[in-house]
Amino acid sequence: MPDAACQPATLFLNRGGGEYDTGTVDDAAANISVLIDGPRHLDPYPHDDQTWNSTVSCIRRGLAPFAIDIVETDPSPAPHVEIVFTTTYWAGDPGTTEIVPDSCLPAFQLEFVFGDALPTDVRACQRALIGFAEMTAQLSIGDNCLDFLNNQVDCAPERSFVDEEVDCVDALVQPTACRCGGASTQNTFQTMRAAFPACP
Repeated sequence: MPDAACQPATLFLNRGGGEYDTGTVDDAAANISVLIDGPRHLDPYPHDDQTWNSTVSCIRRGLAPFAIDIVETDPSPAPHVEIVFTTTYWAGDPGTTEIVPDSCLPAFQLEFVFGDALPTDVRACQRALIGFAEMTAQLSIGDNCLDFLNNQVDCAPERSFVDEEVDCVDALVQPTACRCGGASTQNTFQTMRAAFPACP
């Protein structure tokens, strides 16, 4: 019999929007988010099937080394993490690409990705993976352009979670303490593998 406690995490990629409400902690199965400002309807992702499929394929490739079951159908009421792909940030700059909780308490959280600010599937994939890794593995932006956790645009044709130590950097690309712990360097591959370990 399989070990019931040894199951991959579930990530729901939601392009359909839906009804969400605010709460003190995230609960993706109940559509409750600390980031929502009250009961709110979120519109579906504004890009076509081809762009969506390319974005999903990129996310699947990026997360393939880790024990994550990626689905496009809502698994509720089963516990899961969710990335909601919608149109525009409802409470700030319309150029915002994604937002995630900043609690440093990974659980069944929600990330929101805003398609109106993301012209390409490659950039949508990168921003979704940045937010996902920040939210679930407490990773930070780093200074390696080959890594998903890097803010530069189009500096590398292919990215991954890189298996080497890199400096955490701030918005001005200056070294800074990494989020949720105070270290100054991180290994994104090893941190993700620790957050999503394979069954023995």
